[in-house]
Amino acid sequence: MKRLKRGMDIEMNLAEFNVLYEVYKEGSVNYQNIVRNTGYESEQVSKVIEGLREKGWIESGITKKGYEELEQYRVDNAIIMAAGFGIRSLPLSRVVPKGLFEVKGEVLIERQIRQLKEAGIEQIIVVVGYLKEKFEYLKEKYQVILVENEDYFRYNNISSLYAAKEYLKRSYICCSDNYFSENVFADHVYDSYYACKYTEEYADEYCVTKMDGAYIQEIVKGGSNAWYTIGEAFFSAQFSEIFLNYLLKEYDEPGTKKMLMDDFHIRHIDELKFRLVKYTDEILQEFDTITDVIAFDPQFVKYRDRLLAEGMGKPEKMPALFGKYEEIERYHSAITDQHTGRLHLNENAFGPSPKCLEVLHTIKRQDLYEYDMATKDFLTEEISRQLSIPEDDIYIHNGSAEVIKSVFSIMLERGDCILMPDPGWTYYSSLAREKFCDVYHYQVLKDDYTYYMDVEGILLKAGQYHPRIIVITTPHNPTGCRLDGRAIEMIVKRNPDSLVLLDQAYWGFSEEDVDVRRLVETYPNILISRTFSKYYGLANMRVGYGFCNVKVKHIFGLDLPLFRESVISRRMAAAALRDKAYYEEMNREMCRVKTWFMDTLNRVPGIRVFQSDSNFVAVRVENKDLRDLRDVLRENNLLIRLFEDHGEPVARIAIGLREEMEKTAGIIEAFVKGVKEKEIC
Repeated sequence: MKRLKRGMDIEMNLAEFNVLYEVYKEGSVNYQNIVRNTGYESEQVSKVIEGLREKGWIESGITKKGYEELEQYRVDNAIIMAAGFGIRSLPLSRVVPKGLFEVKGEVLIERQIRQLKEAGIEQIIVVVGYLKEKFEYLKEKYQVILVENEDYFRYNNISSLYAAKEYLKRSYICCSDNYFSENVFADHVYDSYYACKYTEEYADEYCVTKMDGAYIQEIVKGGSNAWYTIGEAFFSAQFSEIFLNYLLKEYDEPGTKKMLMDDFHIRHIDELKFRLVKYTDEILQEFDTITDVIAFDPQFVKYRDRLLAEGMGKPEKMPALFGKYEEIERYHSAITDQHTGRLHLNENAFGPSPKCLEVLHTIKRQDLYEYDMATKDFLTEEISRQLSIPEDDIYIHNGSAEVIKSVFSIMLERGDCILMPDPGWTYYSSLAREKFCDVYHYQVLKDDYTYYMDVEGILLKAGQYHPRIIVITTPHNPTGCRLDGRAIEMIVKRNPDSLVLLDQAYWGFSEEDVDVRRLVETYPNILISRTFSKYYGLANMRVGYGFCNVKVKHIFGLDLPLFRESVISRRMAAAALRDKAYYEEMNREMCRVKTWFMDTLNRVPGIRVFQSDSNFVAVRVENKDLRDLRDVLRENNLLIRLFEDHGEPVARIAIGLREEMEKTAGIIEAFVKGVKEKEIC
């Protein structure tokens, strides 16, 4: 196999090409324009022009010889990949492919086709697959060539390049869902390149980690403070030749068809040399999700809603077997692809103990393929030892949400009801309605700077409705208030025919004044759920536990997973329990940042931050639409959640690292004052 050498054995260098191309476009030698358009210094431009004249490529303008030399770099065509399903753009992608989204009044793929044609690229190939018929109009409107990728639903985009293989020459490779604010295309291109954007934060992208001069030498998946590939590229004739030789040879080998173009490039990166071309957010927008599009074009919401109404309509009636579930709405988590600014999920931004990471170094091969069938569960033993709770009272589950779900599954029957806080975590009501149960609420009230639970209201409504389950969340989500141990015991004691579910997901962030051991030993009608996701910073390990009176534990165990949770996750959880010193200091630091954030904003007229016993705070802003604040923060890569407090919108903001909270506070203050952030920072 012939190696693709740096510079592609091109006779002219890059500076000569850029200057010659400017002369070709201008029709004359215009020093001022050449300096401005190339970014070269005047002295360098003069030197290059002198050399081009010596070669006979330019005189007052480009010569015939110069034109012949330049024509070797003429672009043959552009291949736009538009075959994919766009799973991250659901449900809109069920109606229209992402490349056909209308953004700022223009269809994405049409904008790119127009830019290519304006640049002088006449032959444009669009590779289609999913909803291919919706692209048919492009043939008449723009005279494009449609190529079908019949394997789009099972293979990755390397299969789209394979489908268009006969067109691979000197070719642009484009993604149908990219938005270029200015025309970046040209009818002549010097050498193969891959377009990249820079990220300071961690991104799950293909990141360039090593360069050989102007050429990419190494790419890895995932990284920070790096340039990452964005899907737009250019193949030279030599690059295409070598790329195709490999592709035709390896396409039917196991795993190749499931590759992205990036993976295939990495496999042959020593032979396939790309220059790195840098783009900024101002030039290029990538739209991975609907949220990305809306952040760029807020009017897209109306377009989305109209298309969904027109394209999806009412779903066909379910068969009788499923009909009773037709109107039930499932609880949805707040999805995001961001790895920073995630102030909407109440994650522990300070992270887990380093001892949790040390567990990874102890993993053995059998930990991956063996079921954990040991007689004793080491995590149950550790919880028992650390919290002085009998092992027989404890059961482990995949996070506390699964504990709660199992309780609801076991306890509730059609016609039952639950009593839960308002405002509160809507997951409780979602689970209840899946069981065709009624949901009643008790109030979480507030004074000037504090939320509190209406204990008398709980007792009154419990006596009125006789709920099967009474839900108490402490510390309370989303307000951050806490119910003391005496009040909890009073509720449990007065409602012996109701199960009191004490959700302590945020246990650890506040001082514990509930004697949980005595409660579960004394009362068989209480179950306490906790998680390692929040305080211990192990959200992605999915470990939680419940504990209750041993007399009823076996009942809730009926809905446990058949096999134990991941042994790796449980080892991390056990390591976290043992490192008390780390978590005590972590919590002190979180409290310092929380106090600073609250004090800073509470000094601003019109802002009220409520006291909180957890790692988040509730924020009220007077005479402002908090949806606008949420949008402003999102534009700055900061995500928050809103909740309704008896018709009044309130923001719930998790406490992140100090720098992150300083940025958040600055933006909120600027929003309230109606000034730009930089004016007050």
